[in-house]
Amino acid sequence: MKFKDINIKTTRSIKKLKNRFFLPAFMRDMKHMGIGGLSGGNKVAIISEGDRFFDSILSSIAKAKKSINLETYIFSSDNVGMLVAQKLSERARAGVEVNVIYDSVGSIAASSQMFSMMREAGVEVIEYHPFVPWRKYWGLSFRDHRKILVVDGVKAFVGGINIGKEYAGNKYKGDSWRDTHVMVEGPAVKDIQYFFMENWYRNGGAVMNAGLYFPDIKKTDDKLLMVLCARSRRNVRPVHESYISAIKNARQTIYITNAYFIPDARIFRNLVRAAERGVDVRLLLPGKSDIAFVKLASMYLYKRYLKHNIRIFEYQRSILHAKTAVIDGVWSTVGSSNLDRRSFRKNLEMNVAVLDQEFGEEMESMFLRDLEKSREIILAELQRRSLYLFLLEWLCYRFRNFF
Repeated sequence: MKFKDINIKTTRSIKKLKNRFFLPAFMRDMKHMGIGGLSGGNKVAIISEGDRFFDSILSSIAKAKKSINLETYIFSSDNVGMLVAQKLSERARAGVEVNVIYDSVGSIAASSQMFSMMREAGVEVIEYHPFVPWRKYWGLSFRDHRKILVVDGVKAFVGGINIGKEYAGNKYKGDSWRDTHVMVEGPAVKDIQYFFMENWYRNGGAVMNAGLYFPDIKKTDDKLLMVLCARSRRNVRPVHESYISAIKNARQTIYITNAYFIPDARIFRNLVRAAERGVDVRLLLPGKSDIAFVKLASMYLYKRYLKHNIRIFEYQRSILHAKTAVIDGVWSTVGSSNLDRRSFRKNLEMNVAVLDQEFGEEMESMFLRDLEKSREIILAELQRRSLYLFLLEWLCYRFRNFF
């Protein structure tokens, strides 16, 4: 065996030894707060390119035999959205039970004709929380921000990618936004399916034949996975608490990629404490954003992070929309939840947390590749910014809770 191979093997062995302290502490925290959704024997694949994502879901939809459940914040009626709608309609005509939940605010620009086409083909469609003038704030709060697709109850897709060409690449003539999804196969699919069904029934969906949606699922690999929502019935916030526990127990690295990063005081304090005890904390945030207000609010805290040795990088290649993290190379999360008040307190969200070193190494590699396409923010640069920009950042940050 070559010296290089021995060195790599030794490094991994040391890392595994260190991770033995992380996972038990994290699992104790989850058990103490009553956060479940843990299952083993899963296969999890990262999807970080838009064209590959749409290839994967279109192929899975085309092969569906019994059922398709799609839940999305944005369902655009552009070329990509229409293609997905047509494929769903084709399967519905072929006798497959197809159910769609789309958010009324997220999909406000979509053509009603697209949804009518799906309904006429036999697709059951629910518009989540239509906003109306007689509701408080016209019903604009409490949105369905999830991005879920479950096919035949055995394969699921979870992440940050909506149905629209913004996320697609050259193949689908898209804008190549940077985002991440995962494809899950194995027992955890039942938990993802359950969350969809719960939302479906809460919003007046037709009663379904459970046999079509919850088949027996065998173990497909060895990945340990938790399916996490934004809020539980016990008034616990599973996604939020899982982040805090993972950050609190970190000993080596914290790599966070987030599109709308305005963390609350608890997450901020735990990131600072992690950096103070020598953890390598890096934040990958958008250099370009589709929501300028949120980017300015996020920038207001840059100086505080940098003063506590938390490194900040801004992605330059395209708009960054991903919501992922990897901590100590063993805890990873991919999903729809941003690190902001809206995601934790107002929206329906779903993340998966993967507790696996091999998967964590894939996530770390993806993060480091993204850093190569990013620009590091330096404290001296922030100190030179204009008073006008500083005041604008302050104003956006102060009013962040209204959006």
